[in-house]
Amino acid sequence: MIQPELRHIGSPNLEPPALPPDPADCAVQFSALIGPRGGEEAAAFTFTVVTAAHLARTLGHTWGRGYLILDTFDWHIIVRAVAQLLAQCTAETWPQVMLELNKELVWNSDRGRTED
Repeated sequence: MIQPELRHIGSPNLEPPALPPDPADCAVQFSALIGPRGGEEAAAFTFTVVTAAHLARTLGHTWGRGYLILDTFDWHIIVRAVAQLLAQCTAETWPQVMLELNKELVWNSDRGRTED
């Protein structure tokens, strides 16, 4: 079984350990580079860390894919949540792992795809 590992995680808008102006009401974009443990390949995924208060204040409705919803922004919780997701996404092949990850995160190659 292929086990994914986190190679890099970061936000283009926020450097750790900095916090958003209101950690209880925010939305912060993230990118994660993930590869198979012990392998050379890697894929880039994105997601938004968003608080429940921010969702309640700004959105009438939304889908859940690509969102990690927290009560309060916390770097440790974000890294732990990604690690837990990776632990649940083992598969026989790396492409299958990427498809599993793509159910919660947004695989960057998915951004340019169009449906037939």
